[in-house]
Amino acid sequence: MLANHTSPMSCGGTRKPSPRAYMTHFSDVKEPLGATHVIGHPNDLHSPRSGPEPLPHHPTAITDSQLPLISVQSDPALLDNLPGADSTGPPYTIPVSDSEISATPPHSKTSAHTSSSCSSTSLDESDDDYFETIRYCYAAMNAELAGAWVVEADLNPGPFQEHLVQIIEREHENLDSRVEGWLKAYGGYNHETQTWTEIKKGHKDPIVNLMTDILDAFRQLEEMVGDAIIKKRQVVKTTHTAVASTDKDDTPEIPPKSAPDIAIFGTGPSATDGSDFPECPSYSEAASLWEVRAKARFTIIDHALVACYAREVFIHQPNRRFVYVSLMTGQVIRILRFDRAGCYHSQPIDFHKNAKFFVKLVILLGSLNEDLLGFDTSITWLGGQRVLKMRPPELFNPTTGAWEANTEDLAFTLAPQPVFARRTIRSRGTVCWDAEYKGQYYIIKDYWRADGRAYESAFLKKLAGIKGIGQMFAFDDDRETIKAGRGFEMGTEMLSSPKNICVLDRSFMRLVLRKYGDTLEKAPSARELLCAVHDIVAGHREALMEKDILHRDISFSNIRLSPYEPERGVVIDWDLAKEMSALLAGEVTDSDSRTGTRAYQSVKVLDGSPGLGHHDNMDDLESIFYVLCQVLYGFDAHGNLNPELGFLARWFDPATSPAALSENKTYFLQNGSRQTVTRYLGAEKKIMSKLVQDFSLCFKSRVNAVLATTHPDEPQSFPAYRKEAADDQYKTFLGILNPVIEQLPLISSVPVSAEPATIPFPVLLPGSTPPSPTGSAGSSKRRRIADDSDGNSRPTSKRLCNEKKDIDPAADDSKFR
Repeated sequence: MLANHTSPMSCGGTRKPSPRAYMTHFSDVKEPLGATHVIGHPNDLHSPRSGPEPLPHHPTAITDSQLPLISVQSDPALLDNLPGADSTGPPYTIPVSDSEISATPPHSKTSAHTSSSCSSTSLDESDDDYFETIRYCYAAMNAELAGAWVVEADLNPGPFQEHLVQIIEREHENLDSRVEGWLKAYGGYNHETQTWTEIKKGHKDPIVNLMTDILDAFRQLEEMVGDAIIKKRQVVKTTHTAVASTDKDDTPEIPPKSAPDIAIFGTGPSATDGSDFPECPSYSEAASLWEVRAKARFTIIDHALVACYAREVFIHQPNRRFVYVSLMTGQVIRILRFDRAGCYHSQPIDFHKNAKFFVKLVILLGSLNEDLLGFDTSITWLGGQRVLKMRPPELFNPTTGAWEANTEDLAFTLAPQPVFARRTIRSRGTVCWDAEYKGQYYIIKDYWRADGRAYESAFLKKLAGIKGIGQMFAFDDDRETIKAGRGFEMGTEMLSSPKNICVLDRSFMRLVLRKYGDTLEKAPSARELLCAVHDIVAGHREALMEKDILHRDISFSNIRLSPYEPERGVVIDWDLAKEMSALLAGEVTDSDSRTGTRAYQSVKVLDGSPGLGHHDNMDDLESIFYVLCQVLYGFDAHGNLNPELGFLARWFDPATSPAALSENKTYFLQNGSRQTVTRYLGAEKKIMSKLVQDFSLCFKSRVNAVLATTHPDEPQSFPAYRKEAADDQYKTFLGILNPVIEQLPLISSVPVSAEPATIPFPVLLPGSTPPSPTGSAGSSKRRRIADDSDGNSRPTSKRLCNEKKDIDPAADDSKFR
């Protein structure tokens, strides 16, 4: 089974993160235009205030271990007293013939599958921790998904209901007649009263029994190939099942909370390494989740709770495209589809009167077809190894330097777990895998491109062969769209409820990228660090001057050491790039004004005043300088994160507003800092300290221009971008850098950290020497600043929940990328 996905059905704990934890995990958070703070999930601390008001005494940030997944078995009044509680807001056939369906008695009342082999716990609603759990979940999930709840039209049947039926009927031949025949023979359904006779208000066991009967009757409990079982399904009552933290590194300080009421667990090649269930199934095996309530209500609180369940499935199943969660009472059911655009859900449906629909729904949500459950079935387990298969339209030939048409399937061997996986629901949903193909090593990047965003693959094709730019080997664009998955026709808007905000569509993208080394703090000498910076700046310059492409998202995680000669450093992650010609032509959205990673944004971008114009090369160069400062002042001589960050702390503090951060960086560039360089010692330290002063002077005139443009009484015009001036600016930057490189020794005066890198595939090229362990694609065991980008990052089990945010063209959907 998956080595680091063995925690049972939830995460738990309410431990507050230390200030240093903020610095470690907030450096790549994106900032949309005009943002103010919303208390909630740490990914969302800089998002526009479109969600609920902050809750009293709520912490300013929480970690994954503080988002317990809870099943509320309390008096509804307990929830109703919380803020926002009054707001609503190739196919195969079933191997069964009609003659094979016999009169089937319902399961006995005591036969429900439960997780009795796992420990269990009860929620004490009188405990303050219970309410803190509600508060955390409420604030975090409603902030993340604000404006992203889309409800089907109020028709009978609704369009989402019809879409679900169409999906399962395409899968199973003559399903309608088979379901009708089964209902007539089933002893647990009264046709005169149109009721499931065993279903009682809020009782879970009869529902578990009924769902098991359905899957059993339609042979959806297991699938065999020859004599071998390859897939299994099991319906389990999981109410009050004891749970553990999502992140094993974060031990909860309070007793863990409970799970959804019911889960259909599943095994299969896309989901699990093997067909057997573990002793205590977890979110890693969850096919669909079901919450049972006594009353049919759907408040903001309910939004948050079911979203927590879905979010945990995405975390534990990195190749999951969407997740179904059902919210039901003894009379009605509401089906929710969570995907990277948010949530699309049905109206409440009477599953007694619509018994045929309910049977089909259970077959769908417990289907043996993993694609229908939302798995990316191009990724499978084969003999204990993950394998990814794809047929890219083109491949890059490094010998000819050209892109060539491809018609063959490629099979990549993957590491067991991704090196990076975004933890938010509504986002790009980026997942990066270490991969090997024909002896070469790659990063495979899957993400959901927002409608209106440029294709990263198009930029990388243009940038092929440029030194200092991360290279792409293959791509597969627009594999599917959210809108099609929800059953929306092209041209139809997805409008959120109740505000009728247009939710942008997203397209599933796949890139196969060359694998590069670690972040810059692992450079063993100051000279090697600056050589890497030189190649990064030179590559950035050629991308803009020769290819008209501006990166716009320079961050700690997006500039890397390179083990490939002759380059020493590269820029990766170009999915927020834009053509300079488009910016000059005025093709700028509100979100373009603050594209980038907040901790590294320039003074101009942070200020955001209209008169300052669009993003340009100097903004990216300033960001590169800030990454250099982070390396020099944020790490010790062994490349480990300093316990105290000094002036850097303000840059990574989520409580620092864009205006305050702009002022902070202005002061730093104009006056410097009394803090000393800690990454290098001896002569290197003195030389690097002088370099920081020289670069500060380089950007001082830029800062003065920003101040002059934003002067309240006598504002001046900000200098417009000119290609000739930009080229001179690159020359100035490199002119400061190059003489310093010549002053520095070739070998570090102090040893680098001996901590091993977690690289699953060594990078060994023909004719090259093995790369230094510090230049690998892994990460040290210590948490690092800014380790949350869409590139090479630590395994998901090592990360707190922090995401950088890319920003969609539409202001309404720009908060959670």
